Amino acid sequence: MQVGQKIFMTVVEEMSISRAAARSFVTQQCVSDHIRRLEEEYNVELFKRRPKLSITSAGEELYETFCEIKRIEEKFEKKLEKMKGESKPKLTIGVNGTRINMILSNLLSEFNKYFPKVVISFVVRDTRTLEQMLLKEELDMLLDLNAHGSPQFNILSVARDKLYFLISKTLFNKYYSREDIARFSQGIALEDFRNVPLVSNAEITTIHGILMHYAQRDNVELNILYYTGDYETQIALCNSNLAAGVCPTIVVKKVIDYNRRNSHTDLYIFPIKNQTEELEIQIVTNKGVIQSDYMKKFIELLQLLLKKEYS
Repeated sequence: MQVGQKIFMTVVEEMSISRAAARSFVTQQCVSDHIRRLEEEYNVELFKRRPKLSITSAGEELYETFCEIKRIEEKFEKKLEKMKGESKPKLTIGVNGTRINMILSNLLSEFNKYFPKVVISFVVRDTRTLEQMLLKEELDMLLDLNAHGSPQFNILSVARDKLYFLISKTLFNKYYSREDIARFSQGIALEDFRNVPLVSNAEITTIHGILMHYAQRDNVELNILYYTGDYETQIALCNSNLAAGVCPTIVVKKVIDYNRRNSHTDLYIFPIKNQTEELEIQIVTNKGVIQSDYMKKFIELLQLLLKKEYS
């Protein structure tokens, strides 16, 4: 911060020219000159001099602004010190495990061509926890689904997702006829699987919340027996004929690969009808985090790969 700005803040805090001068180790005339220059620069009166020194509304606004500038500078200085103390550059990224697993090998192999020495740490938590970590700057970025719109977030939407109904051949035959395969290939309504045992995402997740919104909208009570945010577990439960599932697009590709590798079993995939809620795949960063060159490159590559994955 500039000297005049610091002196102005000291005057506000002391509400005395003489005490501000003593605290700043300058003369009272020097303090008065700095205040006068600020008033001339912004064309406002910052203090009332009589009957005693008091701050004006313009002065209060300027003080709050300078306080914010001071906080930003202090945060920047701390980050610089942290960067100097790190032996290797590092990225800490919040993710949904399944979503990042689908593109991880391609993403890292491409990123390593540009920044082979950057250490990358993936933090797998539920969305709400990850967003709080990002706000606290414990993460550099977050791969999110329908992020909550904090004014502190930069949100880059890169793809749109849909939900699908996943069910094993054995469980399908128990509840439906073979003719239903062709009918459901065009879309299955929640009403059509209200009696089927289900595994859903954890109750605090965005996908479960949207599923419950659809159920309430359609006046359907779903038969949810299991909750897990791990799609590997969901697929295993489906394959064991214990439950059907609801999964996003990126997991569908995993199921297709699962069917290809396991010829003795079939998992059917049907699009869910009447999806009115947007599911946005988003790269979320904190406006207060300074983006390094390697962070910018990671975001660029992640954006390209996600667009390709969802195209």
